Amino acid sequence: MSNNNGELKSFGTLIQSLEEGQLHSDLTDQITEITKALQNHVINHGGSPKASLSLKLKFGLKGGVIEVSANTDTTLPVSPRSQSILWPDENGNLCRQNPRQRDMFKDVNAPEAETRAV
Repeated sequence: MSNNNGELKSFGTLIQSLEEGQLHSDLTDQITEITKALQNHVINHGGSPKASLSLKLKFGLKGGVIEVSANTDTTLPVSPRSQSILWPDENGNLCRQNPRQRDMFKDVNAPEAETRAV
């Protein structure tokens, strides 16, 4: 609450007044972003995702005036990544197919294709 002197007597009123209301607006947007990210994570991956929103206020006294600066940090749930299976060849390169295994669908009786200029 604030009175006629502009006193900010509650934390909520202070947050609403900082940065001419922009901090409050940004925090509201970040809460909406967190809520959507949590819901989407459950829809796409299930589980019990977590998120966080941190607010850090710094206060300083300079020339009889208190300066307040704010920083926020949002941590959203991380989506799991898929796995890939690769095989190493004798030179240390990665291959999508096992280089020590024959290709069972390759036609061994087919003649090598001719290459020609077009």
